[in-house]
Formats: sequence, C-alpha cells, structure tokens
Amino acid sequence: MKNSRGPKKAGSRRSPKSRFVVGTLEVNPAGFGFILPKRAGLPDVYVAEEDMGDAIHGDVVKAIVYKNRQKNKLYGKVKKVLSRNTSEITGLVKRGNGVPALVPLNRRYNFTLLLPDDADLDDGTVVVASIKKYPRFPFPGEGKAIKVLGNENDPAVRILALMEEYKISCDFPEEVLVEAEKVKEMPPFYASLDEREDLRDEIAVTIDPSDAKDFDDALSVKKIDDGWTVMVHIADVAEYVRPGGSIDIEARDRSFSVYLVDRAVPMLPHQLSSDLCSLVEGKDRLCLTVKMTLDRRGDLLKYEITPSVIRVRKRLTYDEVQEALDDKKTLGKELDNTIALLAAVAKVLYEKRKKAGMIEFDFPEAKVELDDEGRAINVKVIERVFAYRIVEHLMILANSVIAEYLFKSDALAIYRVHEKPTREKLMELKDMLSSLGIELKRIGQSNKAINRLLKQVEGLPCKRLIQGLVLRSLPRARYDVRCLGHFGLALRYYLHFTSPIRRYPDLTVHRMVHALIAKDSEMLGQFALQELSAVATYASAMEERVDEVEMTSVKIKIVEYMANKIGEVFEGVISWVTPRGLFVELANTVEGFVPLEDMDTYGKFYYDEDSLSLKGSGAKALRLGDVVKVKLMRVDKSSNQIYFHLLLYGE
Repeated sequence: MKNSRGPKKAGSRRSPKSRFVVGTLEVNPAGFGFILPKRAGLPDVYVAEEDMGDAIHGDVVKAIVYKNRQKNKLYGKVKKVLSRNTSEITGLVKRGNGVPALVPLNRRYNFTLLLPDDADLDDGTVVVASIKKYPRFPFPGEGKAIKVLGNENDPAVRILALMEEYKISCDFPEEVLVEAEKVKEMPPFYASLDEREDLRDEIAVTIDPSDAKDFDDALSVKKIDDGWTVMVHIADVAEYVRPGGSIDIEARDRSFSVYLVDRAVPMLPHQLSSDLCSLVEGKDRLCLTVKMTLDRRGDLLKYEITPSVIRVRKRLTYDEVQEALDDKKTLGKELDNTIALLAAVAKVLYEKRKKAGMIEFDFPEAKVELDDEGRAINVKVIERVFAYRIVEHLMILANSVIAEYLFKSDALAIYRVHEKPTREKLMELKDMLSSLGIELKRIGQSNKAINRLLKQVEGLPCKRLIQGLVLRSLPRARYDVRCLGHFGLALRYYLHFTSPIRRYPDLTVHRMVHALIAKDSEMLGQFALQELSAVATYASAMEERVDEVEMTSVKIKIVEYMANKIGEVFEGVISWVTPRGLFVELANTVEGFVPLEDMDTYGKFYYDEDSLSLKGSGAKALRLGDVVKVKLMRVDKSSNQIYFHLLLYGE
C-alpha cells in the first residue's frame, strides 16, 4: 500500500497479509494511540498519529491491521470512523497572528481547533467549543465556541472545565427537582413508620471526615457476655427513590456522587442527599439496620436485617474519635464508652481479616488545602488513624452479611467482585521486582502470597513504589451479577450496601433486600438478570470515569500549588522510568517528570528495559526506588505536568 505521508520505517508493514479490526481508539497524550478491539480476545493495535485519519480519542473506528515481523507487534491505520464519542471540546484559546485557536485541556485530544467565528475571544480564555470539522493530522480542525467558562487564571475555571469535559453537572433536571419536592408527601413504599423497628433510643453515632457533605451510615454497639451486638444503620434511600421515577433515572445515569477537590456533586438532589436521606444529628431518619451478634473472636453468631427508624445521637469526626481513643479529649461518658466498644470490635475484625489474607496497602493520600477563593495553599498527606478502621471494618462486615443473605436466598443481586491476578500479570510483576534487586522464584496467585511479598519490602525506601507495582498487577474491582468473591478482602461474599446516597449499586441492593424482607414475590420478580447486568456493567464503567475525574481535579490543584515553588529543591524517590525520562515522587505524593534531554549535562543516558533504569557512561545508573534531589523548573497547567531538574553529585 502506498504511504503518501513519508517513507516507511525499517521493519514496519512488511507483511502483505492484513485484516480489519473494529474498536475504540484510545490516544496517548504523546500522540500515538491504540485500538481496543470490540471482539474479545483480540490484542490491542498500535496506531501512529499520522495513521489516525480524522479519528480522535474515544471514536469507534475501522482500521486495517499490519504485522511487524521484527517486533511481532500489530500496527493499524484508520480507514473509517464508525461513530463519534466527542462532539464538544473544552480548551484554552490561543491567539496567534490570525484566527484564534482552541488547544484542548485534555492532552488525549492532541490537536487544535481553529475558531474562525470567535474573533473576539481573548487569549487565555477557557471555552467549550462544538466541533464543526474534525482534524486530520497534521492539519487542525474547526470549531465554534458555545460556552465561555472564564480566564485560565481564575482558580475555579480549571475545575469547571474538567466538569464540562466529563459532563458532570451540579444542576438537576427540572422534573427531578419537582419530584424531590414531593417526596415527603409520598405514601410509604416499602415500610410505614409503624412497620419499622423503633431504634431511636439506641446510641447511634456517625463518624465521618470533618468536611463530609452527606451521612448515609451510623453505628450502635452493646457489650454482651461473650462479645458484642453491633448495629449498622444505613439510610433507607430506596424508600424515597422510587424505581422508574425521575430521580431514579437521573441517579442511575450518574451512578455515583463525585467528590472533586473543591466541591461535591451529588448523585441525588440536595433535598435527599443532604436532608431527608442524610442521617443528621438529632433528626428521625428511616434506615435499613443490620443487627449483628459477634463473639470475642469476631465470628458472626447471628444477624437480623430490619427496616428501622433511628435518631443519631452525635455526629463525630475521625479526628474527634481518635482524640477520644488516645485519651486526649472526652466526648462524655456515654459516647466515650460507645467509641471504645466500636474500636474493640473493629480491632478484632481487622486482626481476623488479616489472618484470612486481606491485602492491605499503605498508600499516602494527598489532601489539597484551599483558601476562600479556591486557590491551593498546601498539599499534605492525610494520616490514616485507627478511627478510619472503625467505620471501614464495620461497613465491610455489613456488606459481607448482606451479600451472603442475598446469595443464600437465591435472589438476584449486584455483587462487588475482585478476582485474583492472572499468572501473566504476576510474571510481569516478578520481572519488574527483579529490576529493583528483589529476586523471587515465583509469586503465587493467593492473597497470602501477595501479603508475604508486601511484608518482605516493609521498611525499604522503595516500599511505596513496590506497593504500586503490586496494585497494578491486580485486576480492578468491579460490579457483577455473579458472586465471584473479593480477592483483596479475602471474602467469599461481598457487595456494596452501605452507601446508597452516593452509589447506585447500593440503592439497587437495598431494593432487593426490602423485597426479601417483605417476602414479596411480585417485587422480586421485577429484577431481571439482563437489566441488573446492564446496571453492573454501566456502574463499573462510570466508577472508572469518576475516579479519573476526582484524581484529575486533585492534580489540577497540586500543579497550581507547585507553580509557586519554582526554583525550590526537594528530595524524592524515582517512581517510574521511561525511554523519555524518569518520574520522581516527593514525600507529599507530588510527582514530577525529569526529561531525558535535561540530563545531558551529566553525560548521555539510555533506557535499559530489562532493569527499568537509565544507564549512563561508566557505572552511573538511575533506578526505580533511588532517592534523589530535584529542583522544580516549571509546571504546565494545560497538561497538569510538573517538570524537575535532577541534581546529581552534590549540585
């Protein structure tokens, strides 16, 4: 086939044999991309930037595939765009000598759009533009501005642009708001107040971050002769969100609440998420309560699931609870006793799960502090105190109990599944660890084998890096109608039940539990396997998207914060090595890039794939896990990238 874009590279497209593939184009910010085939079992196909035609990131395309015999890799050339995924682009206006151009903020859209109809737009304005003509490498496309978000220097604009890109809205459709206003007047759906167990006299507490926006779980505990009775109260959102209603349709579409660095975007309208369904201190609230009796070893002796009405005695924060546990403050005799009992239960459950093989990662979590105008003023690591474990392990317990209840009732359900890693992934992990000097004969597919590995690297400077490599080797947890167990938690039965205000799968599970409690065969018959499978698949995809946008919002503010640190020197650890350079992570989780060409002052370095290192002349080598000093040179807000200069030999 004639290549009109230039001479062929040696070793490429030699085979006369070719075939077509249909799939989604995923573009790397560096320009190249991969086609992810629709047909299961087919490998991804590499596509050079010049071979994408007028396809852009996210498009479904048909491509002709060639095999590179020397590299044993598949190369593709887009022949046709079958469907577009993107019709609008959010970007930054750049004015040259002529027509203003839009540069997409998401670097996966590695092109520009000319804006011939928007001559009045100022340089540095962030806008949303509709695509009128799609770009074809190396030529730009054309667009028209349809919404102006503001100037790039406004601290809120980057987040607004991110929300536009991911189609995240704080606003709800009018029909949803109208229905939300009428919810209080609606007759009982699953259980009336008289049909619910009255637990308002129980000491129920919520434990959340200080900046929590909604409260969907509360805890109660009592000491018994040989253990404890624990009650996990979960907001009965299903009582208010009726299947097929406007609120339900919108909630299913959103699937999750989104917690951005400077705001929360709820799955449910505020009348429900912040008021009627939220377990607010001192207010009567409808719940589904899971009562569990545990012995001193943490073994479950019996349980009961009941519709209830509760009244939260006190809203507590993690910091308050930890201070009470550390005897640094008192919450009053009654609450101090409750917290002590909850902590005792959580400790027993934690130790029990560790023995069972629960995999525990110790990743630092960054929190960006903002001023009143939304500007980043600090980046710090959140300390994971024991108070977090109290809530975490009691929620895990309730989730596992509900999962077993539904499974053994032969009811349909949406489970939270986490499968064991493949042998191929573990072999890749073994090879990467070898490059760090950690030699292992093999890594087994069991939880305990992973835990042995994590224990082996405890105390090493590259511990965080190795934990990241291990995590990458594990499959992502997802939703499924099949009960496949949870590898990471070492549980046979598991699902999500405890956060129905912010997760749609939990709300769906609540409806199933209500139907089982009521022994309503007609209600149970409304759940079709195909529909639940669709909900599970969609929620899994939406969760990935939500995770991505939440992390990106944090990165935006981290880059904004670091922009004020240009010229400062930091100590960090080499967190990844690529042929283009290396990444360095600082103690506060900030990560930056050192380009290979920036290291020429120290001699020539080359990438060694086998050892995942950059090797220079003589004995010089830069490896994963090495502790280094770096100087912050610049930041690129459009790509959210931080650039360091490596300081070697006492520079």
